Amino acid sequence: MRIANVVLNDFTRDNRVLKVAALLQKNGADVTVVALHRPNLPSFERHETHGFAIQRVSILSPKHRLFSLVKWLELVVKITWRHRAADLWHCNDAEAFAIGLIAKLTRPQLKLVYDCHEFESERNGKSAWLSRSVRWMEERFICRAEEVIVVSPSIQAAYRDRYDSRGMKRISLIRNVPDARTSLTNSQPLRNGLGLVHGEFIALYQGALTFNRGVETLVAMAPMLEGTSIHLVFMGYGPLEPLVKDAVSNHAHVHFQAAVPYTEVLDYTSDADVGLVSVRPVCLSYLYCLPNKLFESIQAGIPVLVNDLPDCVSLINKYGIGAKVEGEEPGNWFRAISRASTKKPAWKKQAHSNILHAQTDLNWGKESQILVELYNRVGLAAN
Repeated sequence: MRIANVVLNDFTRDNRVLKVAALLQKNGADVTVVALHRPNLPSFERHETHGFAIQRVSILSPKHRLFSLVKWLELVVKITWRHRAADLWHCNDAEAFAIGLIAKLTRPQLKLVYDCHEFESERNGKSAWLSRSVRWMEERFICRAEEVIVVSPSIQAAYRDRYDSRGMKRISLIRNVPDARTSLTNSQPLRNGLGLVHGEFIALYQGALTFNRGVETLVAMAPMLEGTSIHLVFMGYGPLEPLVKDAVSNHAHVHFQAAVPYTEVLDYTSDADVGLVSVRPVCLSYLYCLPNKLFESIQAGIPVLVNDLPDCVSLINKYGIGAKVEGEEPGNWFRAISRASTKKPAWKKQAHSNILHAQTDLNWGKESQILVELYNRVGLAAN
């Protein structure tokens, strides 16, 4: 089976797309990841570990926003023309699914799998007209997808409520979990890199430093940390990096660690004492989220503090591996972290057996079995 795994980014940091492509290639498919070209990236390459192809599409239209429609049409034409001969498109997010629907018009036997990395019509930062457009598209054309994939139980329930009556064929929950941890180094890369010693309590925010993820709230908490053993570490990259670095300059208990390669994330995370999931529920996609940082904290062996996000709270309560922060103000987060820092014995030790249980259930080796079964239904096993 020839599969085009279509994603509208440059495929340099998208670990979900990487895991899906690697799994399908391993199971006998001929996979090409179709992504966007950026300067200093090759237009074509093969993944050095997993062997699948990577084809990046260049856009020649001017970058000015006035040419947005022209750029979009150029992208549609190029991706459709080059990859419509595939047996199946794995469409990551709504924009890729829209192109897949156009490709299917040119070749009706093309199969589509719609992989919704978020609640697609309810995403943070999207304009009202774009959200309405995505919902319009899904209501009318989600029936054209052989399979739909979502990343949290609440999103799965919402999609069923909206689209079962619209002819949606099948929907599967495949959470964005990492590979099972094999072994972690004892080199303490986070503490050594930041000059923090054993006994200092590290609360770790990792991931995108962007809006409505709680970064601003945690930065506002910084003055409260003075005189405590608590150190707040931000690890990642994004538009709020200057805000974080300014806090680092002004507060001795706030630290910044640049994003590390995916293969090193768990080693760095395991050096912390608690992980922070501070996503603000400003849209349904965020309210219903199960972010990968939650699962990375679990695989790294640290308990987690989470906002009042139903699926996150349900998961940490199920396994007994964290706590909900009551309220979104900086003082609420400070009190929650302070309670975590004073647990005796250390919370990591108290939750150790529960975390081991969660690690056994929440890893890509187990979750990926659902994806293999899904692809066997659409014809992978027959090839």
